[in-house]
Amino acid sequence: MPDLKKNTFSEMLSNKRFFYFLLIFGVLIKLVLFPVRTGDFVGFLQPWLDFIKTHGYFSSLKFGFYDYTPSYIYILIVIAKTGLNPLFLVKIVSIVFEYLAAFYIGKLAALKVKSSNIVLISLAVIPLIPTVILNSSYLSQCDSIYAALVLASVFYLLKKKQLLSVVLLGIAFAFKMQSIMLLPFFFVMMLKGNIRWYYFLVVPIIFIISLIPAWFFGRPFSNLINVYISQTNHYQFLTMNFPNLYIWINNDFYEPVKIGGVIFTFFFTLISGIWLSSKRFIFDDEKWLQLAFLSAILIPFLLPGMHERYMYLGDLLGVLYFLVFRKNIHFTIGILLVSLYSYIRCSRYNDILPMWPAFFVYLSVIVLVTFDFLKSFNRQNGSNEEN
Repeated sequence: MPDLKKNTFSEMLSNKRFFYFLLIFGVLIKLVLFPVRTGDFVGFLQPWLDFIKTHGYFSSLKFGFYDYTPSYIYILIVIAKTGLNPLFLVKIVSIVFEYLAAFYIGKLAALKVKSSNIVLISLAVIPLIPTVILNSSYLSQCDSIYAALVLASVFYLLKKKQLLSVVLLGIAFAFKMQSIMLLPFFFVMMLKGNIRWYYFLVVPIIFIISLIPAWFFGRPFSNLINVYISQTNHYQFLTMNFPNLYIWINNDFYEPVKIGGVIFTFFFTLISGIWLSSKRFIFDDEKWLQLAFLSAILIPFLLPGMHERYMYLGDLLGVLYFLVFRKNIHFTIGILLVSLYSYIRCSRYNDILPMWPAFFVYLSVIVLVTFDFLKSFNRQNGSNEEN
């Protein structure tokens, strides 16, 4: 009996005109949102750009006027130097990486989906995800940069290009600490022998290299090397509009719970990674992509101090999950809704929207994705026994 779902999906994949329409529609939405100035730009990026201009562009690097890593400030310096509309240029940079992320989602899907249109589909669909639109085109945020680099890292690792993979991961880490969301994926990859442990030394080396220009222009190296520690101490909240475990814990216990949460996440990753590295778990590309998706949604659930934007990789990998498996679309929709709900709470609706509905949706998706992931090994073992 023919598989109607797969036949329907195959027919959809062949409809090039529809996806070209979506691609153009996505670009038009971004153009419409270009002039929008939100608090993220007005309160942070615009003052940084003004400071850069009034303090000698690269010479401004010696001052601690920013709470990002220097890598993104280098981009802002170039933007300031052009003399063009900084709002538009900030958004253009993020949107370029947004499409790069979509390209690599398509390339990852192409590892399993035999369709010449799959990259086009990803380029059309990913930029239309509500949280992706809000992040780059509306809020002027730059999460697309680290996300694109991490996705490229995953792709090249699956293509067995280990050194290129960790170089890209190192560059991603030099932009945003959120690149650690896929730590369980990379850890199991290492334990399974798919990447040599010492290659990961490239990550801190690239991070240190990224600090050198700011250090050269006078910023104390001790300040630069501790930038991520400073970030974690900047907003002392167990969660900021993000419906993870910590919505149930009073923020009065911030310090001990924060430390405990980080330690718990570390040991959870360590123990589960060692367990998955056993010979009974035989990975192929599909299972690696499942693990990447599970990592991207599980780590933000376990870590304290998460913000509304920290599901960005989970959103993208949720779409990849459906493109590859063509089932369980409720996994993808559930994560996208949780993420969007977090963005909406980061607004005037903060006081009227409770966190608990999103928490239970989020928890349900994690449980179902985990069950599906582990069940796939049982199916594989049963198939092997029959053969």
